[in-house]
Amino acid sequence: MTTEKQIEANKKNALLSTGAVTDAGKAVVAKNAVNHGVFARDLIISSGDGRENEDEYIELLYNLTKSLNPSGQMEYLLVEKIAVDFWRLRRVLRFETGSIRKYLDMVIYDYYNKADWQGKKENKTNAELDEEIAKQQEYLDWNNAYIKALKKGVVSFDTPTWSGEGLESDIEEDLIMVVDAIKEKAMSEDEYLRFEDGGLSFEELKAVFKKAEYTDKDIAEELIRELEKQNEGYNKTIYDLEQRKLKNRIAEEVNIKICSLPAGDNAEKVMRYEKSIQKSIFQNLAILKKLQSLSDSTGERSDQAE
Repeated sequence: MTTEKQIEANKKNALLSTGAVTDAGKAVVAKNAVNHGVFARDLIISSGDGRENEDEYIELLYNLTKSLNPSGQMEYLLVEKIAVDFWRLRRVLRFETGSIRKYLDMVIYDYYNKADWQGKKENKTNAELDEEIAKQQEYLDWNNAYIKALKKGVVSFDTPTWSGEGLESDIEEDLIMVVDAIKEKAMSEDEYLRFEDGGLSFEELKAVFKKAEYTDKDIAEELIRELEKQNEGYNKTIYDLEQRKLKNRIAEEVNIKICSLPAGDNAEKVMRYEKSIQKSIFQNLAILKKLQSLSDSTGERSDQAE
């Protein structure tokens, strides 16, 4: 059975405790500081979008404990307070980054959703522009493949549609394209008026070419010229779209530079809060060093170490 003298002796020994000495022991101390510390008890945000990693705080506290080598409860409390302040500095950085990101997202959103008086978006995103480029490139690739088939002389203009070489073409649309290019020299006034009204059938279109003494080779050559003109248009559109993508990248870079600091009041609040935390760290470090210096001068720390 424990006597009253033993109880009193245990209490005195507890007061003289220097804390953990080994790395493992200090890790336990750090863990206890998270669970039972006076300052850290409600520090860690454990849920929600701003959830924090408790293990990271434990590691911070352990490393500070190892570096500052506290002895006795008061010194341990000061180290813990310093750890809490450093954790708050980390939050300041996260807040600053988050506020910049939020402001930048708003600016970028406004840039891409700016509309003209008709409600039409003035700036498309690069993803939207890439879709348009892919579509123009698809048209360009199809035309080039069709031009190859026309040059090989494998395309027939005898029926309203043709397929071959992995392609399928609307010959009636092709003939309309060619007639539109040669109408002034190949059509009568009546045929021209009816053509403008979309009233010429496939057979009548064929008759126009026959009257103008156009062979299939002549039709193919005219069609190639028209397709090459189309390709010029597709290439120009692709170039313009690429330039718009470049404009977007430059606009985003400019906005990032402009918005690289928190706006107005936020910047001032962040700076004031950060300075107050730094002041607290310096003050606690000074107090800790003073206590340790007093302990060294009286020999208490060396006695406790023994």
